[in-house]
Amino acid sequence: MDIVGQLQEGMTRFSAQESRVAAFILQNLSFTASASIDELAVRAGVSAATITRFARSVGCEDIRDLRKQLAQACERRTSWLNEESAALPAAWRDKLSLISANLEQQLVSTPESTLQKLRTRLQSARAVHCFALGAQDIALATLLQHQLLSIGIVMNLCQDSALMRMIASTLSDDHLLLVLATGEADAILQGATLLARVQEATIFALTPANHALSNMASALLPLPENAQAARYALLLLVDLLNDALLA
Repeated sequence: MDIVGQLQEGMTRFSAQESRVAAFILQNLSFTASASIDELAVRAGVSAATITRFARSVGCEDIRDLRKQLAQACERRTSWLNEESAALPAAWRDKLSLISANLEQQLVSTPESTLQKLRTRLQSARAVHCFALGAQDIALATLLQHQLLSIGIVMNLCQDSALMRMIASTLSDDHLLLVLATGEADAILQGATLLARVQEATIFALTPANHALSNMASALLPLPENAQAARYALLLLVDLLNDALLA
């Protein structure tokens, strides 16, 4: 795994300051590969000492070693691009590389058996429901709802915390519930999910690994903790699910 993969994987264990540095680097690979420690600290909004500690925390000897590994990662990713893509502005190439790395990581972390189980349950469930709260998660859930509808599967999306417990209380073992959360789940969402579990509904969690909701679910399709990465990851999962349902 190269330095970019290490940074993405480390987002689940980094401190708040380290996560801030990692997120900035992942979105600005070309800049970071040539920036001084002071320039990087200013742009990332942390101290130079934090940058030094961060470099060591990801296995680099110092900031020079970090820059070297980032430059090598940029060079490898540039070699994957065709001539037209290679001519794009550096910031756009960084974005493309980051998306590619996110999608690759999502494929690696997605169990094919779990995707097949979800496919089977979507086809056999008497009703399909989805719980999501917050602007980001509701937008992702709405996307999932539209994609499933295009292949003939109706998903009832609940984004009202007051209705979640009421809906959960009506579920049974022939219902499927998807719970989608890219951030921390509040007490209402956790309570409604737990009630659905008591009602013996089949629950699939679309959350980061080790999320509170994943522990209540029958199965987990993991999403990245980073909100932007989660958006691309869900798009990929929807495409994979569509392929499985249409097969």
